[in-house]
Amino acid sequence: MRIHPAAAWAALAFASLGVLLGGAELMVVAIALPSIVADFGGWADLARVSWIINAYLLAYVIAMPLAGRGADLWGARRLYVVALLLFVIGSAGAGLSRFAGPEDGLTWLIVARVVQGFGGGALVPLSMALASHLFTGRARATALGVEGAATYIGMAIGPAYGAWVLLNFNLPIPGLDMASWQWIFLLNVPIGIVTLLLIYVVVGGIETPRVRASLDLGGALLLTIALGSGIGAITISGANGWLDPLVLGGLALAALSGVAFGWLQLRSRSPLIDLRLFGDRAFSSANAVSLLTGYTLATAIIGGPVFVNRVLFGGDAQASAVLTALTVAIAAGALAGGAASAFVGERIVSVLGVVASAVGLWLALGWGVDTELDRLVRDLAIYGAGFGLTVSPRATAAVEAAGAGAYGVASAMLQITRTIGMSVGLALLTSIGQNRIDELSALIADPALRDELVRELGRPEFVGVDPRTSLALVDVLERWSQGQSAEVLTQVFAIALGVGLIALVPAWFVRGRRRS
Repeated sequence: MRIHPAAAWAALAFASLGVLLGGAELMVVAIALPSIVADFGGWADLARVSWIINAYLLAYVIAMPLAGRGADLWGARRLYVVALLLFVIGSAGAGLSRFAGPEDGLTWLIVARVVQGFGGGALVPLSMALASHLFTGRARATALGVEGAATYIGMAIGPAYGAWVLLNFNLPIPGLDMASWQWIFLLNVPIGIVTLLLIYVVVGGIETPRVRASLDLGGALLLTIALGSGIGAITISGANGWLDPLVLGGLALAALSGVAFGWLQLRSRSPLIDLRLFGDRAFSSANAVSLLTGYTLATAIIGGPVFVNRVLFGGDAQASAVLTALTVAIAAGALAGGAASAFVGERIVSVLGVVASAVGLWLALGWGVDTELDRLVRDLAIYGAGFGLTVSPRATAAVEAAGAGAYGVASAMLQITRTIGMSVGLALLTSIGQNRIDELSALIADPALRDELVRELGRPEFVGVDPRTSLALVDVLERWSQGQSAEVLTQVFAIALGVGLIALVPAWFVRGRRRS
């Protein structure tokens, strides 16, 4: 596809706007979650509350292969418009969910997040497929770095934007009791509509080449079942445990569907995903890096704000600061990685990125109850810069290994593996966190266990005292809980560090084709 370079960069810029919007949404919800949960019954049912985020991620990953293959078959630009419309509709539904009441409203919100996720998940591979077709050679690495950075620029904007909306924005509507968090979703509607208009005005005449083939509906159904049941089972394992019948059933269904999908793809003339791509070392290595770093990303994104909230007892502004540092660093790293890999190669940049992210996670192991916020900002920024450096190299290696007829699928696979990694990371964090919440709740509620604890803490004067009648005892228990939370999060970051170090192996094999 040959178009004027200025038109290509304009198309890339406006396609990035929707991707940026989707990235901002993930971080906005992370900041707004306490306010949302307060309207829907509190944190008592952590497993159900977690679906406010998990529903988005699950739909996000299911949409990716369909959108990626659809881009190759029908063109990336027109499907991009459809995906952005879905995102806008889902945003409107999420913003209105509060009016259904505490119980039904949460269900409504989760369903709306599914619609949002389908739109947001499709936007990323569609925009990357567009970039892969619009640019060649060194410019492609730079363009993919820009496109990859768009998600994280949105994530960088998200915390500050979310905090500002929560603290300062509440447009009164006569006859309606509006909460500030509703505007976090509702403001997506006019922004999304403006982006659609810009796409039509500037990019309306541009479309990517199309492959003459049909969509493998059987493969799409099997992959949807495999991803949905597998990620869903991993997600609920955090609260239910790995031996829960629903978890085991979901994993078994995912395995059976995955095997059937693989068998069908290897025999199909027009596969949804050509599994033979994984025989290419560069392609499989790029996806392995995406999977492993996705796990560490979930730990950083959730673990940082949780540390601020549960250990440092900080508020929305402090959580926003650490998330902003993380995501700004990721965006900067993605831009730098795109420029650097065009000149020194994907392997060097990938390895440097994985090493830098591991250093950030290692530094996080030193966090404690007396850690200053500036230390968290610094360590998460180091991690984020390293993660960002890996974005363009793995994308370039994957799309160039796949070839022009499968740019969409290759882009989608990277997002799928990253999201699977994030889902596993979130499940583990939820599992450890839920178990600890249950233990602490049982201890506080049991007078005998509580008395034993205060003796161990050297505060025997509180033996037999009810926390409901003593603020001093509440303060002692909170300080103890603070230390326990720090220990749990250190464990979570230590696991992430181990996963990050494993990523060094596939990072060594990430490299693109020779470019002129």
